[in-house]
Amino acid sequence: MGRTGPLGFLGADVLVKLLGALCLRPRLGDRPRKLDEQCEWTDYQDERSERRGLPMVCLVRPPESADVLAAVADRLRTAKPQGSIRHARPGLTEHEGRDEAGPATADSVTVVRDILREARKELGDSATARTSRVPFPLFDLVYWLMLQDYDGRDDPDGVLRRAIRRISLAERFSSSAEDAVKQLPENQGIWKVFSLLVRGLTLLTFRVAVTGRVPVLSGRYRWFLRQPHLAPEMSGSFVRFARRLTEGQWQEEAPEYVCRLLLNAFLEDLRRAYRLRPWRVWRRRRMTYPVLLLDEVSVGNGGYRLLELVNSVRNQVGRFDPLLVVSASPAPPPDAEPTSRRPQFQAEQARAAYVAWQNQLERDRRERRPTAWYLPIGVRPPSAADEPRVQQMLDTLGGDYRFRGQVRPPWWASRWTRIGVPVVVVALVAAFVAYRSHDVYAARCGSDNPWLTWTGTECVGTTDGAQDVFQPSDATIRQVEAVVLDQNHRAEQLHRDHPERPYITLVVLEALTSSNNLAEGLTSERESLEGFAVAQLRQLNAPGSADPIVRLLIANAGRNMREGVRVANQLRQQAEQDSSIVGVVGLDMSSTPTQQTIAALTNAGLPMVASTLSADPLADLNPMYFQVTPQNRREAAVAAGFATQLPGPRVVRVYYSDDDADVYSTNLRDDVVKSFQDQGFQVEARAFTPDGGLGGPASHPRYGETLLGNAGAAGRDTCSYEGIAFFAGRGVPDFGQFLSSAAQCGSRATVIGDDDVTRFVADQGERQRNRALPYYYLSFATSPVTEPKGAALDFYTTLDQTLFPFEQTPEGRSYDGHAALAYDAAQVMIVAAAYLRETAAEIPVTPGAIWREITAIHTSRPGAKQVNKFLEGVTGTIDYGGDIGRNVPQNKPVAVMGVAGGEVDKSVHGFCGAADGPVSDTWCPPDS
Repeated sequence: MGRTGPLGFLGADVLVKLLGALCLRPRLGDRPRKLDEQCEWTDYQDERSERRGLPMVCLVRPPESADVLAAVADRLRTAKPQGSIRHARPGLTEHEGRDEAGPATADSVTVVRDILREARKELGDSATARTSRVPFPLFDLVYWLMLQDYDGRDDPDGVLRRAIRRISLAERFSSSAEDAVKQLPENQGIWKVFSLLVRGLTLLTFRVAVTGRVPVLSGRYRWFLRQPHLAPEMSGSFVRFARRLTEGQWQEEAPEYVCRLLLNAFLEDLRRAYRLRPWRVWRRRRMTYPVLLLDEVSVGNGGYRLLELVNSVRNQVGRFDPLLVVSASPAPPPDAEPTSRRPQFQAEQARAAYVAWQNQLERDRRERRPTAWYLPIGVRPPSAADEPRVQQMLDTLGGDYRFRGQVRPPWWASRWTRIGVPVVVVALVAAFVAYRSHDVYAARCGSDNPWLTWTGTECVGTTDGAQDVFQPSDATIRQVEAVVLDQNHRAEQLHRDHPERPYITLVVLEALTSSNNLAEGLTSERESLEGFAVAQLRQLNAPGSADPIVRLLIANAGRNMREGVRVANQLRQQAEQDSSIVGVVGLDMSSTPTQQTIAALTNAGLPMVASTLSADPLADLNPMYFQVTPQNRREAAVAAGFATQLPGPRVVRVYYSDDDADVYSTNLRDDVVKSFQDQGFQVEARAFTPDGGLGGPASHPRYGETLLGNAGAAGRDTCSYEGIAFFAGRGVPDFGQFLSSAAQCGSRATVIGDDDVTRFVADQGERQRNRALPYYYLSFATSPVTEPKGAALDFYTTLDQTLFPFEQTPEGRSYDGHAALAYDAAQVMIVAAAYLRETAAEIPVTPGAIWREITAIHTSRPGAKQVNKFLEGVTGTIDYGGDIGRNVPQNKPVAVMGVAGGEVDKSVHGFCGAADGPVSDTWCPPDS
């Protein structure tokens, strides 16, 4: 070429620009775009996938242009930016004489294999490449297999399998784990066991993977059993197929298809390297195609054979491969001879040649033409007249022109977008989940318990004791909850150990939000829970196979039971999921919210046993409701009978809450007025506005009552009064205000408090702040004021000494008897469950069955053959009389207690009812 150099021919600039354009990958996908007059890609992208593909550019050059590919390679090396275009230029002249024209032979296989091996090294291990290295796992495995010789060995398949495992990732992982364990001290036996497990797992994984039939796990082995060459279905497994590729065996295969397998493995590695996987977010999208430069291609050096194979494999496989092949030789390849269908273009027509090739590609591929992928371009030396044009062209190419690989993917396909979008999405999802979790956590009272709900002011719902639902709480309350939680765990374990015993869950439903915002205001509720815990412990220690095992759930129905209906509806759902829930015990406050709660529990099919409720309508109107206390009418009759034994004028003022929602107070008012009138007393009722009432409408005046202010005003109303003042309101906080105001003016009235005053008496601080005025109060339990005997002795010993020693201290001891009442309520449920197993052990313990058996707790009628089945409770005899419509025990005890100087009298001032111990006073009214 003389002074013009290797690119000193006409059209060199067009050819170089075409090659540079073909090296550039589209910004999105792999479908080619159209070239403009300057061999630059336009924005229009062809939508027809059949046109996807890179041609084999075959340069037909004269001898004086022998260095044309060297010049192209030099420009590829200096592409902008540096190392952006991978390329390989294997030395074909070194393989001259190793191949021949005609069908492929074993020599053809080896020369193609060696050429591809050189190309693999240059393309895969380029030190100057800007993107990550290109791995060739499939081609490397084929190449390695072809060098292995297992002929003449015993069990060649087994030996080959072990050899494959030694070069696999599983073996490297197993060896790494083993080497790490070797560095540990001798006594680290657990890690050695771990190493053995890792090796066993990797061996099992490899044996499954090497079958080649398991998606994902089989990895590259699976590809060999799905490629179209060498009939892989004849082998069955990858190891057997691989055996056909070893030395001495591949020679028995058709050489043409061994060559195709080698080339297809090479191209498949490139396809996979250019395919972005979702888990490879750090990898840049490769924006240039690799270039394979084949110089001096001929029949004897395998160059023509390789070009022919590329055409055949692309036609057969039909998949895009990102490889631009550029060859150069004095004569066109035999398959690329110019024809009328595909004339040979010269270098200055390179763009037109490419457009013609692209337009013809779809038809040629469908017809499987052996020329489908060839793009022959002639290179002719310039004439003397062409020298100025050539020189001008060389000045352009020798200046700033370089191949450029600086094509960026669209922003939505860039690496940072692929990293950023998932990160942002994950962050948003995490933030949303955290926000929702925080909301859910907060909505569940700061716990993961789905049965707790934060209403905005208090926590309601059920817990097994793991969460504190008393509001507010103190150390004593938390100690009681801890005992219940521990016993619940014991009950669950006992149920697993003895599945033959009945297993029941009782829900302790109370108003566990203090009405005075002090933990002392929940003393009665805490004591009730203590009583239930004693009943639970008794069953945990019971030896009989028919004795039920009891689990307790603690439920808060909110301040003054206002959330009772919500909790009752929740219990319906909870019982549907937990068949061990058989009933509800406890309950609190005879009020409209409590009535609504009882109705909701009845609709849920859950029987109830109340421990302290006494309002008449509760038992009269709710068939699934039972109680262990007498009703208000019985309490009023006892109060009137006791009043007849007191000196002084026979006049009574009844002070009650001016709140119709407080069913207890208004019902007790009516019963007290009637009972005292029946005893000949002059009666008047006086209403006061309760502190923190239940929100019901004011009562309409009856019996000529006077409407007062608050409870303090009611107390001052007794200042000049010397008759009986019966307090029919709430013990906390109203009775304390009533008593304090009465004491301030030196009232001389005889004060008798209702049974709810026991809550006031239970609060030691409140009780001792009002020492000036003595008073009587009605109680449904005499112990622990009196010396306990019988069942009461056993109960209080367990309560005070076994479970809750703080009850023996002055601060812990209360005198409301709520613990004993709660114990008796639990015993009603437990005994009913035990009765189910007396006759048939297979009767399921269900809420309906429990409800039916509660009515069986009664004394045998005269002449009946059944034994007595009444219950001797701590607070007296519990006998429902055998009447299915009776939900209140017969002749249940009512005691008259006294407080003087802020301390509870140890003697009982009056007692009426059936019990194992005290005898009813002679003045006691009959049980109605």
